[in-house]
Amino acid sequence: MESIKRNGKRQSNIELLRIVLILMIITLHYNNSAMGGALANIHSGTFPYYFVHFTESLSSVAVNTFILITGYFSYNKDKIFISKIARLVLLMIFWGLSLSLFTMLVLNPTLFTIHNCLKMVKMAMSQWFVVIYSILYLLIPYINIIVRTLSKKNYQKLLMIAVFFFYLWPTFYTATTSNDAGYGIVNFVCLYLIGAYISKFQTIKVAMWKSLSIYIMLSIITMAFSFRFENAWNYNSIFVLGGAIALFEFFVSLKVAYNPLINKLASFTFSVYLINVNGFFNKFLCQTIFHSNEYWQSSMIIFNSIFTMIGIYIICICLEFLRSILLDKKIFKPLAEKVKATIKV
Repeated sequence: MESIKRNGKRQSNIELLRIVLILMIITLHYNNSAMGGALANIHSGTFPYYFVHFTESLSSVAVNTFILITGYFSYNKDKIFISKIARLVLLMIFWGLSLSLFTMLVLNPTLFTIHNCLKMVKMAMSQWFVVIYSILYLLIPYINIIVRTLSKKNYQKLLMIAVFFFYLWPTFYTATTSNDAGYGIVNFVCLYLIGAYISKFQTIKVAMWKSLSIYIMLSIITMAFSFRFENAWNYNSIFVLGGAIALFEFFVSLKVAYNPLINKLASFTFSVYLINVNGFFNKFLCQTIFHSNEYWQSSMIIFNSIFTMIGIYIICICLEFLRSILLDKKIFKPLAEKVKATIKV
């Protein structure tokens, strides 16, 4: 989720995509049974049931698209800085501990139990996306050797093998080849390779209307599958993969002039994710502040979900802005900069 730059400037079309993706992730957490709670409480056959399944299907591409962005812009790198990982980990620990403690001690003291304290420490130290993304980041110089040396034909063969065994197979057959639902390093490496391939070998941009149509069509297919199959929203679903690529292609083709506001908002993306993914704090925001639980059986859920998504996004940005003003220069940057190690191939 690092800043994306070419020619010294972050591309506002991609930065806008990052904003859209984090809003999608907020939507996923609104739907999440343990957070916003919608998926666990809607009744089959009702308007909320179909609406939540639709928004879940539209948004399930978000994580995959983030990794496509990384591959698209990073395939030329032969050196990475460990300080970047140190910063991600520091942010993960800070937001994991501070938000959990604030929720348990101030917002809802009934949550303060030994079990929840242990859960808090575990969440703060091992947030899944941070762990897997950090592993991918460490592997970037080595993956890029493959990207740089393979011919286009051999690269295509590699991708065909990966797509068949790690996406088509688990979607239509068994989870033998990929049993982590796409939450592991295999999916991240494959997505990185696809993003790098698009950047290196794709010379003609896909028509915007075509890529957007494919994204919507695959989202509808994903929704249809979700009514019958538990793996419909897995990140290694072929439909989720295809939707992520189509959405990414749409924004690559989208012409957006350099926009400082878009770029500034996009710079908060990673912290917005870390704040929003905190289970204790997220549940309080969704169900206590925005009253999502009152709309699980109501057609007004469409308005509540949009209001909640925007509201949580604004709250997260405000919290991260305060952290950056008060703590970044004095604590976070000095600590991260102490890690001088690099990996160069």
